[in-house]
Parts: sequence; C-alpha cells; structure tokens
Amino acid sequence: MKCLSCNIDLSWRYSIKAVEADRPIYYSYQWWECKKCGEKYYGILEESKVNIFNDDLIHTGYRVKPADWEESLQWAKKCPEPDIDSCNCAIHKELPPAGFYGEQAWYTY
Repeated sequence: MKCLSCNIDLSWRYSIKAVEADRPIYYSYQWWECKKCGEKYYGILEESKVNIFNDDLIHTGYRVKPADWEESLQWAKKCPEPDIDSCNCAIHKELPPAGFYGEQAWYTY
C-alpha cells in the first residue's frame, strides 16, 4: 500500500486479529503510517473461509486523522493477546473501534 499524499510505501505498526462470532470470517484490524509525511491509515484485512477450496481476501484501507489514529492505537494496545482471534478481552469485544473508517485509500482482493 502506498501513501495517498507522497506515494511512499506505508509501514505497518500494529494489528489485532478477530473472528466473526457466527461465520468463519477472520479479520485483521491494522494501523499503518507513512514514515515520510506522517499520514495515518487503518486497514481491515478480511479472510472468508466459507469455501475451503477458495479463500477470499479483501484488504481495505482508510486515511484518518492522526489524533484519532493515535487514540485508537493506544486503546488497541491494551489487548493482552492481539494475535489470538479468540481472545475474550474487552478490546476484542468492541472491535472494530468506533470511527475505524475514513477516506478510502485502497481496496484489494
């Protein structure tokens, strides 16, 4: 993924894995940033395992306000097991965080 402002590759900062309660759909809620200009992005990687022969992946990104990004990142880092999609902490129960969307920056599948 590239920054919308300066077209530089984005750097991954953090992610939390989650699974939908009633369907085999797995999510990775992600925090990305541009090391050059400081733009901040959220990413949502969605993996559907409905058909075991055809895993569908969708990766959507959103440019967001730096203050919102930083606040949500600090909130997410309170999760004790971000790599465990079945973690039962308060953070996982509230995913995605309020306002986890913004100006669409990318959409890939």
